[in-house]
Amino acid sequence: MTTTGRLSKRVVLCSLVLICMVVGQAAFADEQAGPRWWKGNLHSHTFWSDGDDFPEMVTQWYKEHGYHFLALSDHNILSQGQRWMPVTDARRAAFDKYLARFADEWVETRTNDKGQTEVRLKPLSEVRGLFEQAGRFLLIQSEEITDKPHLNAINLVDLIPPQGGSTMADILQNNIDAVLAQQKKTGQTMLVHVNHPNFQWALTAEDMVGLKGFRFFEVYNAHGYVNNEGDDLRANTERMWDILLTRRLAEQGAGVVYGVATDDAHNYHKFDARAANPGQAWVAVRATHLTPESIIRAMDAGEFYSSTGVSLKDVAFRGKTLTVHIDAEPGVTYTTQFIGTRRGYDPASRVVTDAEGKEIRTTCRYSKDVGAVLAQVQGTTASYEFQGDEIYVRAKVISSRANEKSHVAGEREAAWVQPVVIEQ
Repeated sequence: MTTTGRLSKRVVLCSLVLICMVVGQAAFADEQAGPRWWKGNLHSHTFWSDGDDFPEMVTQWYKEHGYHFLALSDHNILSQGQRWMPVTDARRAAFDKYLARFADEWVETRTNDKGQTEVRLKPLSEVRGLFEQAGRFLLIQSEEITDKPHLNAINLVDLIPPQGGSTMADILQNNIDAVLAQQKKTGQTMLVHVNHPNFQWALTAEDMVGLKGFRFFEVYNAHGYVNNEGDDLRANTERMWDILLTRRLAEQGAGVVYGVATDDAHNYHKFDARAANPGQAWVAVRATHLTPESIIRAMDAGEFYSSTGVSLKDVAFRGKTLTVHIDAEPGVTYTTQFIGTRRGYDPASRVVTDAEGKEIRTTCRYSKDVGAVLAQVQGTTASYEFQGDEIYVRAKVISSRANEKSHVAGEREAAWVQPVVIEQ
């Protein structure tokens, strides 16, 4: 090697070090500036279970589309250890894209004893090394615990097998308890949320109302077959949320439940309204640091909102007033509904029956007092002053723009602000 060559390499190396230092200092400065909004998805799938793409390709999509954190939450598995996957005809197109993007230096293949090409699925530890950046992008190890109902366990250390149980409430409680037990044992901050309660009409509000350690559920899941909207006989997920909040806070003496929105992404090649595509629903978390601990603690404090397209500048509760500041887009108008239940509400409920009078296993019908619209405000800033008799108040911002990613006719882009509870 010539002296010039050695000097050139040294200059390049020094330049790279300097760039890394500048990027690192910028990230540090960003995080020292105080709390900010971090955009993330808590529910996604890859070839490690029933997703249709490689974890690197999934991660790349989210990072390139402005997300700050992503939970890879495959069914009953953590992306750990050695796993080889046959490149079948159905997976060939995805494999070709993967190889074109990452090349032979990264992609590992072999031929099995049947003469079939296999590709090694990279574990999360390797994917992290490729994509994570301090203060820029974070991957969180997660699992969709797939029992009869499903739950997402976020920031796990070890795999949690489905715990089972004799009723839906038992199954939920047993799995929540397993996550909380691992959190206590390891000291690692974790979060567990109940997934898509209306998928296959699996859950009712009554199944969840008495759960202990229950803090989060999916008020919106973007998979095309999970029935967020309910039907003529079954409550939609927002209605379930208001029933849960009212009964848990007023009748059970239990804690608040926060609503998350997720992609539940499985499909990364074909985009249509029924597919489980990325980029349809997310959470924006207000935290100082982009770490699992900071994100989860902020969420546990209700410092986040959920969205299918509406962005917020700020959410503030000062004195007796809840105020929402919308990050408005040109040509789009906004309506903010303040939703809640007042003390003295009618607590009566009745079971739901079909046309033949047969009882259906679904969420009961409750009075209009539960989850009533307390006020409605037009514009980019909306405020609600508490009167003192509210059990809780939450806000929903509805855009004039159609949610073109949804299969539900007439659905508009929206954001859900977490409920505020004033202790009496």
